[in-house]
Amino acid sequence: MRKMIFIEPKSPNLHIFSKFQIPRLGSFILGTMMKNRGWDVEIQVEELHALSFEDIRKADLVGISTITPTAPRAYAIADRVRSMGIPVIMGGPHVSFLPDEAMEHSDYVVRGEGERPLMSLVDSLESGSSFAGIPNLSFRENGCVVHNPMDGSFQDLDRIPHADFSLLHQGALPSVAGRRIIPVQTSRGCPYNC
Repeated sequence: MRKMIFIEPKSPNLHIFSKFQIPRLGSFILGTMMKNRGWDVEIQVEELHALSFEDIRKADLVGISTITPTAPRAYAIADRVRSMGIPVIMGGPHVSFLPDEAMEHSDYVVRGEGERPLMSLVDSLESGSSFAGIPNLSFRENGCVVHNPMDGSFQDLDRIPHADFSLLHQGALPSVAGRRIIPVQTSRGCPYNC
């Protein structure tokens, strides 16, 4: 069975997720989709536990999600993972706005929403077919970075699987005042079209 590890890097400074250590849902949704596809999946949230590079070394593919405060750490992790010969996919708001920067540290960048692009990318990786028709994907071809056109947003959230939090490396989600925190998605994105 092939293995994929998703990583949420820790910010070196305080940011919105520092006070309430809530993992972002993107990695869990994508991880659940990969698990449903038959892959062995693990999610490492560095804000909750130190990364296990021993486990990461066993992965066939690594996905790293980043927001701007975590970008320097995400790039350092991506460089280390790629030095192990493991392909890296980066996603999240920061790399969606700066894909050329992210391509200096990764093999693939998924800009915007990742459900369709990730499944199509894995289809192409498994079959050896072209990446040309994969929406939202940035990749290298003949030494040049290619940015495929963006696809519209995912409208029907009911088609997205419920996040499988059992994929979290080293146990349960965090708790506040003795109550476990379970993130819930009710909509997508910023109402101000950020």
